Amino acid sequence: MHSLNTKLKNLYKAINIIINYILEERKKLIFIKIFIIVLLNISIFLFLYKQLIYYDEINLGYKQNKFAILRRVNCPVCGLFSDYIIYLGCIHQFIQLGYVPIIDLPTFKNKSNIYQLNISFDNLWEKFFYQPFNYTLNDVKQKGKNVSIFKCQPKFFPNDSIFYDTLLRNFWHNIAKIYIPIKYEIIMESNNIIKNLFKESNNTLGILMRGTDYIARKPYFHPIPPKPEMVIKDIKILNRKNKYEWLFITTEDDKIREIFINQFGEKLKYYYNKKINYNYKTKKFLAYNKNIQGNINFIKIYLLNIIILSKCIDIICAQTSGSTSAFIMKNKYRFSKVYYLGYYH
Repeated sequence: MHSLNTKLKNLYKAINIIINYILEERKKLIFIKIFIIVLLNISIFLFLYKQLIYYDEINLGYKQNKFAILRRVNCPVCGLFSDYIIYLGCIHQFIQLGYVPIIDLPTFKNKSNIYQLNISFDNLWEKFFYQPFNYTLNDVKQKGKNVSIFKCQPKFFPNDSIFYDTLLRNFWHNIAKIYIPIKYEIIMESNNIIKNLFKESNNTLGILMRGTDYIARKPYFHPIPPKPEMVIKDIKILNRKNKYEWLFITTEDDKIREIFINQFGEKLKYYYNKKINYNYKTKKFLAYNKNIQGNINFIKIYLLNIIILSKCIDIICAQTSGSTSAFIMKNKYRFSKVYYLGYYH
């Protein structure tokens, strides 16, 4: 957490510089506006500083540690990055309380076993991410003395604020980097895909689009995704300005992907190797598709897509758990556009 503490201290110094400038130059007309901004930044600074003060209480040993086994039991079909965001909040919460958190997926109903497909007694989480302190469920079952099980219901977790709040995004980026690092083999695979897709260029615009059930079912209180025509228009404006070498799109919707391919041709890149065949007339959500839930390959493809998206220099995207997670992984895009179009009611 050293880098985050350093940045918080730098922010504090910057705030004092602004205050001194105001006092010296007596800029009375803008004093009130700047003063409000300063107060807001101080509030965020103090809030985030408070979030850090408990991190030194964790010891690395089986006898002296309290272990918290975390289960998100209220959303058995939630996607990988919905889990990523919620577990990130819970990991942070229980470290503050002095626990060593461990993510548990095998012992309750969730997307990896709800349809009894690809059943494994291994922890699905550990196929993609390392555990926060590298303790596993098996380790704790064999050696842990003080073990408690908790429902994962964080009070503080990444939300849409990170799209525009640099301080919060930096905070969660550091927490994720330290306590939910992606498996080495997944990172290496994503690096190879990026090399094959973009060659040696890093001038790529990332695009995230939602479709399928978001369009057909309009799920209550989910963000309304932008229409392809709107995004294509904005991409053309950005492309004229930045002259992107490549465009990279990640979407679960075959129809939307084809629209973008028709518009941008070979300039558009994507990583995808199997069609979902979503029925737009169905009453079921995509999350309930038996060919997807529990299919480790689909979950891995989704993860790789978001990692690639986080490596793009700029991004244009809908509000989703995937785009939130890409921002957390990336921390800072050169340019970003996130569509705020309200929520389904």
